Amino acid sequence: MLILLLCAAAQETVWVEAEHLQGVRGYCWPGGPDPKTDGRWGVSGPGWAAEWTQGGESNFMSIACGPGDDQAAAGLDVDLPAAGLWRVWVRYRDNRGMSSRFRVRAGDVLLTYGEKPVVEEDNELKLYWDWAFAWDVRDATLPAGRVRLELLSAFAEKGCRQVDCVVLTTDGAYRPRIKERPRHPTHELLARYAKGVEGLEPLAKKSDHVPTPLKTFRDRGFLYLWNMDQTKWASDDPKRVPVPYHLRDKEALEAFEKMYAGAKDVPIFSDPRITPVFHGAGPYAIEKPELRRWLDAHPDRAWGLMMNYHPDKPLSAEAKEAFAKYRDRYVGNVSGESLGYFYPDEKVMVAATAGARTRRQLVEAFTPLTLASNAAKQKKVYGEDGDYRDVIPCKSIGMTAFAPLCYPWGARTVGYESSAITAGLLSMRQAFLRGAARQNGGLTAVYRSCNFGDAATIFSETGSFTKPKNILDNYYSVFSGAGMTWYKMDLWYQYMAGASMFYHEQGFDEFWIPGGTGAAGVKPLQLSPKGKLVDRFLRVSAAHPDRGTPFTPVAFLVDYAHGWDASPFEPHAFGNWGKRPDLTLYGEHERMLRELFWIAYHPIGVKAEEPITATNEVYVPGVFGDLFDVVYAYPDVKRWTTIDTYPAVVAAGDLELTLAEGKRLADYVENGGTLLLCEGQTEALELPERGQLREAEGYAWLGEKAASQRYRFRPLSGGRPLATTPDGAVVCAAYERGKGRLIYLSVPRGLGVDRSAVPVLARLVAHLTRGLAPVEVDGGVEWALNRTSTGWIVTLLNPAGQAKPQHGITPTDFRENRDVTIRTAFDVASAADWLMPDDPPSVKGRAVKLTVPAGGVRVVEIRGSDR
Repeated sequence: MLILLLCAAAQETVWVEAEHLQGVRGYCWPGGPDPKTDGRWGVSGPGWAAEWTQGGESNFMSIACGPGDDQAAAGLDVDLPAAGLWRVWVRYRDNRGMSSRFRVRAGDVLLTYGEKPVVEEDNELKLYWDWAFAWDVRDATLPAGRVRLELLSAFAEKGCRQVDCVVLTTDGAYRPRIKERPRHPTHELLARYAKGVEGLEPLAKKSDHVPTPLKTFRDRGFLYLWNMDQTKWASDDPKRVPVPYHLRDKEALEAFEKMYAGAKDVPIFSDPRITPVFHGAGPYAIEKPELRRWLDAHPDRAWGLMMNYHPDKPLSAEAKEAFAKYRDRYVGNVSGESLGYFYPDEKVMVAATAGARTRRQLVEAFTPLTLASNAAKQKKVYGEDGDYRDVIPCKSIGMTAFAPLCYPWGARTVGYESSAITAGLLSMRQAFLRGAARQNGGLTAVYRSCNFGDAATIFSETGSFTKPKNILDNYYSVFSGAGMTWYKMDLWYQYMAGASMFYHEQGFDEFWIPGGTGAAGVKPLQLSPKGKLVDRFLRVSAAHPDRGTPFTPVAFLVDYAHGWDASPFEPHAFGNWGKRPDLTLYGEHERMLRELFWIAYHPIGVKAEEPITATNEVYVPGVFGDLFDVVYAYPDVKRWTTIDTYPAVVAAGDLELTLAEGKRLADYVENGGTLLLCEGQTEALELPERGQLREAEGYAWLGEKAASQRYRFRPLSGGRPLATTPDGAVVCAAYERGKGRLIYLSVPRGLGVDRSAVPVLARLVAHLTRGLAPVEVDGGVEWALNRTSTGWIVTLLNPAGQAKPQHGITPTDFRENRDVTIRTAFDVASAADWLMPDDPPSVKGRAVKLTVPAGGVRVVEIRGSDR
């Protein structure tokens, strides 16, 4: 019976994000003061308070048109796997007290939505924002094959129309409520793996992995960059607080300076890793004699700058001379959410990139303009042309696209601005950054904040926006933003992931004076909740200085000009930096990247269907653990510096490889590596013999029959068959090549006709990760592994039980505690916890057992009996 159920034909679904429709131009913000459009749909995301309070849009964006616009149109050709009755669901803005009409044309069928309310008029969200996201459905009989899908405003309305996504499905039982997707055989297979992946045959030819160490600034170890706005601590006043510090609230600042005047041990700020950083486009702070005196008195300390929010201010001659003197200790100029706060002329950029026909040609075209714009900015500040080495670009959205570019441009350090809403998983994003840093010999930084949508956790009066007039736009307060569970996890995960430095954006509210007007009374100056976390982090990490090297034996090989981000601000590669929206539209390349990474980090796709909370999309207990890096295919094969350190490599997305790159990839396999490659990704190396393109549904994996959506494939010859169609044609096979192995999946990009991953791709990732790590974890927590000189460190994070919304504090649900087993390939001699030393893990043979509390972090150091 089970086999019959598995082999039953799968329901088919085609999911279309509205922002991926062709013809979307510019922006339209329904919550803004003038949301007019002129016969077009505009990008309307990521949304404001209303969208985030509802858990955000699907895929981070939606589109909208103005109230009176009845001519807006956008469309896309979709490939329907089967003919018959299709249900057409739309998630859209249901306006209160008015109709919200628009139309969807699917082939020859015209469907109307929004004629009447779907969400009841006194719904909580409608009462605050006068609208709420709603789902509605219409039926259409459609043919198989290419069908034109169009979204039409069609009516002049009193309110904006806003559409998140369109879903066509043959699944009659599907009924979405938030952002959930219909059942899918690949997701069901991954759900099985989530219950345990033991017993799977390893597919990598070799298992040895020596991870490339990550560098730190001047090999000094981890640094914590801290925002400063004055240098009183660097004066010669004997009554001063003699360490770099920053507080914003006047009352708290006065109490702090009185309490710690002359003290050598000041919580947080007396840690020697605290590095003063100053706002400004150039190192103007060096003009202050107090700072120069402090640098002279502390020759082992570094310093830096942050270029946000400041004009390009020229330096004085004295400052230029001082900057040259202290430049060897200058960590760089932090650039939050930007490549460096320079902006090439749009007309010049359009002209320069007009001839590009591929993503690589686009990068080659916009690189000179990018570097010239940075040099011009540097010249304004320094009076001479500067290079890119001192810029620390810290994008959140777009870091995955630009990390492989910024290092070759000359950046010494590339960072990531972390937040609670950059859907697409922190560990996945860290893999893109960490892999680029290892490959290019660079440093990594983390730009740390407490943001969540348009809210932020602020423990100061000065930085808070807590009045009703701010509620519809931004809301910064003690109870807003990401929350302290997110902050705690961000601290420890990023540190153990190998960050060279943290930059502390909100470094002004680690001390506060809390209290109440009633029984609580006003309390004395003390560490704020955020300050308590930072203080403990610094003390614990100082006591355990060896954090080891992240152990990531599987690499995804991505083109250096891939341009993709899981949650972009614009629906174009590179955020449309090259001004070629026609060339950078979302396509098959981006679909494969999303689907493949959603497999590797499952259940991120499932979590993306839920309302976004502060932890559910950034901290996901992945089925396979944090075992991945991303490495990049560069035209200069001398930059392929780390690929041979990974036992297994998975080609991801389209690879525009040269013949030299194809040979380099072939050499990786010949020398013992295992490469997974799909049909249609590249023709730059010798591929197996394949037949003509065919279609099938269902498959057998190593003899086990299972269901799948309909897919296209080319029958393979030779090799060891891994997957076949129901009639025996080979879809996937392993080929021995020298000392290594090529695994080839003949389904184009591993995607079915519906453009979602086929189950075979999930099986391949599962089998390729087996046998490569000497430590694995069971128990439903996120985990990462570091190798030290004396053993292993396992970082465990349990985001369950902390469903923090954009506003408010969520009580910890300790029913979500997780009992965890760490399994090792060696006999364990000892296991100690950095954060919970009074609750030591139990050790028995090759198993370490412990409980990770709801919302908790544990860092367990394990040593083998042979150490």
